[in-house]
Amino acid sequence: MDDRIVYDGWLKVVQRTVNGKVYDILKDHDAVSAIIVNENNEILLVKQFRPALLETTLEIPAGTLDIKEESEIDCLLRELKEETGISFSNAKIEHVFSYKPMMGFSNSLMKVYLIRTEKERLISNVIHDEDVYEAKWVGIEEIGEKILSGEILDVKVILAYYYLKASCNV
Repeated sequence: MDDRIVYDGWLKVVQRTVNGKVYDILKDHDAVSAIIVNENNEILLVKQFRPALLETTLEIPAGTLDIKEESEIDCLLRELKEETGISFSNAKIEHVFSYKPMMGFSNSLMKVYLIRTEKERLISNVIHDEDVYEAKWVGIEEIGEKILSGEILDVKVILAYYYLKASCNV
């Protein structure tokens, strides 16, 4: 196996030769995300603009592990505070599953955590983050409808929905 860097920015692209064939590989950061569920079985979603899509999306809060020496949990807590305005430093945080979001061309891993909280912890749904501008509670059934209609296409939300349904956590 032979890797040659062809782009070296926040993301890295390498050309990897395997058995004589050359592949373009995205060297991406691993990431963390949280399924935040309240007592009414609503999930906290964030509304954000995605430049790659030129669209606004509804997603569960997430962030990349791009700060050296920062633990996964510290990264998660920082991202949750930035994207929802809520500090979860005293919350029970449970790792529930991991997945490889782009395994055909990337080596990144997404770890998903579950947090239970009270609805009133979201004081303001207006968020002043560079990416996220709203956080809101959405019912599990409404999320299912938005998935089926194609309004929600984010794999983190889709996996969170089916995880909660399968595990009877809602």
